[in-house]
Amino acid sequence: MANIAINPMLTTNAFGLFNVNSAGFTQGDALDDPAVKFQLASGFLKPTETLPMWGGLPILEDVPLSTTVPSSGILNGGIGRATTVAEITGICVFNQAFQGVTTPQSTAPQYTSGMTVNFYRLGTNARIPMRCDPALISLDGELITSNVTYDFANDWLTAGTVANKINVRVLKVSTTGNKTVSYDPVTGFANWVNNEFVAIVLI
Repeated sequence: MANIAINPMLTTNAFGLFNVNSAGFTQGDALDDPAVKFQLASGFLKPTETLPMWGGLPILEDVPLSTTVPSSGILNGGIGRATTVAEITGICVFNQAFQGVTTPQSTAPQYTSGMTVNFYRLGTNARIPMRCDPALISLDGELITSNVTYDFANDWLTAGTVANKINVRVLKVSTTGNKTVSYDPVTGFANWVNNEFVAIVLI
């Protein structure tokens, strides 16, 4: 089961509260778009997950179990981290996900097993900032349909091939002013960092 580490005694100020500009993007914070906002979906993080979830990660979905889903017409089953390109059905987002856990030493919201996670499915035309390999700056001036894939070892978008591409379009690569999530598997802390590249992808 995925767990969230916490030290309740540590206190600190929130970094970046008094910036003078807002250039850049935040990983997993889908851009506002009235045409797609009602496509936002949610589901419960599966108990079999071993790591917490946060915005900007690719997800997989299970078909809901008919014996456990209420008769109210809920469409979404268990949600988990995708571990192969073939499993990816959408991207987890922070939008309207108010229950994410943050602590003084783990500043990025995390969601653990049993918690609700929000996501956009592939094909919804949501525009989502995703952490990306700095080498993707080479896409500047290239087709937005260039082959990209997800590197599950580094948790970022990177150059791909026809065989392993994911069905997204890269609208922009942002090099500065971004907030991305850095996870430490030893401590279990997930913190914002401000020196990484972000790709805006249309899914």
